[in-house]
Amino acid sequence: MLRTVKLELVLDDRQKHSLLSTMEEYTRAFDYAASWGFRHHECNKLRLQYAIYYEMRAAIPRLGASLVQSAKDTACEALKRCKMSAVPRRKPHAAVRFPWKEAKVHFQSGRVSMYSVDGRVHAPVRLYDYLQRYGGWRCKVSILIWDKVKKRFFLSVVVEDRSMIEPVRGRTLGIDRGLRKVAVCSNNEFFSASSMNAIRGRYAKNKAELQAKGTRSAIRRLRQQSGRERRFVTCENHRISKKIVNADYAAFALEDLKGIGKSRWLDGRMRGRLRRWSFHQLELFIAYKAEELGKAVVFVDPACTSQWCSRCGWIDRRNRVGGHFHCLKCGFQLDADLNASRNIARLGTSGAGRLPTYRPYAADREGGLSGARSKIPSPAASPGIPWTVGTPSRGPRT
Repeated sequence: MLRTVKLELVLDDRQKHSLLSTMEEYTRAFDYAASWGFRHHECNKLRLQYAIYYEMRAAIPRLGASLVQSAKDTACEALKRCKMSAVPRRKPHAAVRFPWKEAKVHFQSGRVSMYSVDGRVHAPVRLYDYLQRYGGWRCKVSILIWDKVKKRFFLSVVVEDRSMIEPVRGRTLGIDRGLRKVAVCSNNEFFSASSMNAIRGRYAKNKAELQAKGTRSAIRRLRQQSGRERRFVTCENHRISKKIVNADYAAFALEDLKGIGKSRWLDGRMRGRLRRWSFHQLELFIAYKAEELGKAVVFVDPACTSQWCSRCGWIDRRNRVGGHFHCLKCGFQLDADLNASRNIARLGTSGAGRLPTYRPYAADREGGLSGARSKIPSPAASPGIPWTVGTPSRGPRT
C-alpha cells in the first residue's frame, strides 16, 4: 500500500534560508535541463542523463548529485506534458522532489533529516496521533513545499507498507456516480448532491462578483475564500466514501469513467459541469479506504448501464426518461440511478474474483483485489439481442 502524508516542519530562520537556497538551485538545474531538452528536442530521462549530467554538475556545483538528477527528471516530465511546444518555466521556490535517501522521516522520534546546499537539516515535525500508524512504513519519496503566505515548510512523504492484507470474501456493491446524486448504491442508499451543488453555486457567484469589482478589498476577500470550496467537497467525498466502504460488502463495483469529458456530443455548459465534477476523487477515496480493509474495487464498462433493465435484461435507450426508468418489455419501474447501480453490481460480481492487472501471476489468496478492472463485455456488445441475466423476469411481457 502507498500513502501520502503531509508533515509540517518546525524550522528556525537559518534552516529556512538553507532550504530556500536549495529550492533556488534546484530551479536553476531544472531550467538548464529544460532549455537543453527543448533545443535538442529530447525528453528521454536516460538519454538526457548521458548527455548533460556532468555539464549540470559543473554549472550548478552547490546542488548534490541526487537533486541534480531529480531536477533533470522533473524537466523531462514537464517537456512531455507540454509536448515540446515551449520551454517549461518554474518559480524559484516551487516544490522540490527529494529521493528517499535525501529526506528521511523518523515517525517514532518525530524528526526529519533533509539535504540542503548548506548541509543536512535536522528538525522536528508536527506529529499527530493518526501519523503514528506509519512508524514501520518505508519512505519512498518526499516533496518539499514552501507556503509563501504562511512562511512555513511542509513535507509530503510517500510511504509504503509491503505487508499483505487478507482479502475479504462476500457480496459486491454497485455504485453509480452522477451530477445530481453523488452516489447511488445498489443497496438502496442515496447520497444527494444538492447541498454540494448549492455551495458550489454560491462560491461561483461570490467569485464572479468579487472579480468584477476588482478593488483591493475584493482581491483580499478572494484570497480569504481561496480553497474553501475545494476543502468542502473533499470533506464530503471523505464522508461518503467512508460510509460506503464500511458497509457489509467485500467488493465495490464502479463505472470506468476515464475520458468522459472528451466526448464529442458534449456542449460547453456540460463540459464545465464535468470539470467541476469530483467523481475521480471519490473513486480514489473509495479505493484506498477499501484497500486498508482488504476489500476489492473493480471497474466495469459504463456502456448502457442506465438503459439496461436490471430485472429482465432488455436494453433500449427509451427505457430511461430523465431520472426515471421504465422497461418497455417487462414494465419494471425504478429510479434510473438505482437501476444502473444494480447493473453495475451484477457486472462487477464476476470481475471481483479477478486478480489485479499488476499481479497477473499471484495466487488468489496472495494479493489484494483493489484496482482490478473487469474485462466483462458490456450489454452493448450484442445490440438487438437482450443481454440475459440471472434474475428471471416477473413482470408482464408485451
